[in-house]
Amino acid sequence: MSYKTNHKRTSATITATFLTILIMYPFLQEKVQALSSTTFVVDNNAIYHDTAFLSGGVLLLAIHTQPIVVHAGNFFRIQAMVLNNSPGTISFTAGPCDSTVSAIFNKNVVVKHEVSCFAGAASTSAATHLVKLRPGEKVSIIGTPIGTTYQAVASGPTIASVTFHYQLGTGTNASIIKSFEFNILHS
Repeated sequence: MSYKTNHKRTSATITATFLTILIMYPFLQEKVQALSSTTFVVDNNAIYHDTAFLSGGVLLLAIHTQPIVVHAGNFFRIQAMVLNNSPGTISFTAGPCDSTVSAIFNKNVVVKHEVSCFAGAASTSAATHLVKLRPGEKVSIIGTPIGTTYQAVASGPTIASVTFHYQLGTGTNASIIKSFEFNILHS
């Protein structure tokens, strides 16, 4: 093969690769943005997406599974950091019978709702307490409530939509939904 022919093939390959990247770039960006989407719901009447509400909202940060490495067959929970980025205090209940964190999964996970806390446990001060976060404060949260389990049933990439429920200082119920992707490994 001559130098000229080899040079033409190399140039054609580089050009084709460059054009493919240019064409695919917007689609790759959409996938990255979709995997880190955040939705805010206030009083179930209004939905704010992404940065429309970030300047005065509550943020879910560092979302991950607990344990961090999940194998098919494992039970796991969801852990996140809640940052109160709003101008007012927010509150939520925390305890073994009440979790303000829940998740739905696109595949590979079974959510089971079984026997929950016995009657009256949630009303005792030892079982539940009110957490208040002032502006700028953050706290680590973990969910699910007693009686709900998340079990990995197959390996592969999985997207979880995590919901955190809380109350604004006015007493209005609000929630934030954030999606994240994690990988379930073979057992």
